[in-house]
Amino acid sequence: MILAKNDFRWWSHSDPYEYALAAYTHIRGRDGTRREDFLRYMRLYGNRNVLGAGPTDFSLMLSEERVTLNVIKSVCDTVSARIAKNRPRPVFLTSGGNYSLRRRAKLLEKFVDSQFYSAGLYNVAPKVFVDACVFGTGVVKTYRVREDIRVERVFPGEIFVDRAEGVYGEPQQMYQRKFINRDVLIDMFPKKASKIRRIDAGTMRDFEFGRDSTADQVEVLECWHLPSGPDAKDGRHCIVADGVTLFKGDWEYDHFPFTFIRWSEQLRGFWGSGLAEELTGIQVEINKLLMKIQKAMQLLAVPWVLVESGSKIKKAHLNNQIGAIIPYTGTPPIVRPNQTISPEVFSHLDRLYQRAYEIAGVSQLSASSLKPAGLESGVALREYNDIESERFALISRDYETMFMDIARRMVALGKEISEENPDWSIVAQRDKETIQEVKWKDVDLGKDVYVLKVYPSSSLPSTPAGRLAMVEQLMGAGLLGPEEAKRLLDFPDLDRDLALDRAAADNIDRIIEQILDEGIYESPEPFMDLILAMKKVQASYNKAVNDNVPEDRLGMLRQFLAATHLLMQRARQAAAPQAGAPPVPGATGASPTAVMPEDGTATVA
Repeated sequence: MILAKNDFRWWSHSDPYEYALAAYTHIRGRDGTRREDFLRYMRLYGNRNVLGAGPTDFSLMLSEERVTLNVIKSVCDTVSARIAKNRPRPVFLTSGGNYSLRRRAKLLEKFVDSQFYSAGLYNVAPKVFVDACVFGTGVVKTYRVREDIRVERVFPGEIFVDRAEGVYGEPQQMYQRKFINRDVLIDMFPKKASKIRRIDAGTMRDFEFGRDSTADQVEVLECWHLPSGPDAKDGRHCIVADGVTLFKGDWEYDHFPFTFIRWSEQLRGFWGSGLAEELTGIQVEINKLLMKIQKAMQLLAVPWVLVESGSKIKKAHLNNQIGAIIPYTGTPPIVRPNQTISPEVFSHLDRLYQRAYEIAGVSQLSASSLKPAGLESGVALREYNDIESERFALISRDYETMFMDIARRMVALGKEISEENPDWSIVAQRDKETIQEVKWKDVDLGKDVYVLKVYPSSSLPSTPAGRLAMVEQLMGAGLLGPEEAKRLLDFPDLDRDLALDRAAADNIDRIIEQILDEGIYESPEPFMDLILAMKKVQASYNKAVNDNVPEDRLGMLRQFLAATHLLMQRARQAAAPQAGAPPVPGATGASPTAVMPEDGTATVA
């Protein structure tokens, strides 16, 4: 096929293979500087002079001689451990609406929570954040395989964007290049199996997969073109390999399947800048100093023995024998230790190492998991962490925003799956100990009826001392009760004991949720904490009235309250002494030999 000059509009052709490959090759050929930078950052972070970033050459090194004082890796890992330890949780807030709409939003939260855990997002996200620190940009791909929603960490060097299109950070087309096992590719596209088997593993442009590998992998190019406007029909998505178009279809979304997080935004352009870029100069200078120190130590880090010419001293007498006698004539030998290198060199090295942490905004104590001397109380530790966290306010917000974007993409994919299978459902966690089936038709919300926000998994400090001090402060202010305080502490060694204390409240909460969410009534029992049940159900009833909960479920709450009130009355009557009742057994009452049979009638032997 002969292509028209500069015809890169692959989305306007029925068979997009040649045009998509031409557009990708054109963009890739002008993106060499970025890929070379990524390779340099890989070498600096990994402290390995790797040959390349391809599937095999990333593990091949040009040289084994590396000086190891890797401040870039230390700083990146410290920042990642501080920020990526949070597990942000999206929350769907309805704008107005009734109880039914709010219940759908609650179920939608459970749907997203379930997808986050089943896809392993909380394991993938920290690795993506490390990519943002090293390369400047981290990438998460959200996609589906049949009815399974997945997330994947994508190496940013596999994503390609036209520089001119990305100048404002919002490109219209994007390309992903990836190596996929041939059998896996056949399973994905069984109708193209014969063509996939004929693909030569070395014919694609700039192929980087080594011939020494036993893996049978095929280079695949996936392309997206966003719709030009709300009513435009030019959104396209295609997947091509060498000589074959594996998939082509419409792309109706206004976003790519990727979520990007950047350590620092560039003034112009699509890609961000990372800590490795900011600290390259310092790391290079540290490496030069270490090599000089190493060479000086090898040459000068031994004492010299000065022997005057003409002195009759045998070299064999100069040994490490304790109490050795060395005969000499003339001037005695002198042992002189050497100053191998100036102390200013070591001071300069320490300054450079410290300056790297200052640029990143972390302390060396954080890198060593140490706290400053003198900070012992939980309040002091919390204030110290708050001060140090101010430096990361913006990147922490971007990290949480990443989870919101992924949640939106999962919701869009869920709707897409449900259109193909209306009965599609997932298994979600109801509470700590139970699960429930959630059907998409029960959680589907209109696009404009909710607001998506994200909150950290816990706003309490992570250290036991800081968490305890925070909970005590909230209890002192009257904002928490004992039951809520025990739940928030969540100390592993106390969890079993606290679970027993919380059992009464958890049982009542379960009954309330069952009535409101599922319309299933469960009567109170005499062995419940009736006072606590009365308080919780009454509060839930008042809130349900304000939320316009259906009348049948309000009736169940009223029925529960009436039954609880009746049980409390019976308990008070049973505890009060009755006129004409038999005396209490004991020294001043009935005979100790009285026996109580099963019918409750006392008999005296």
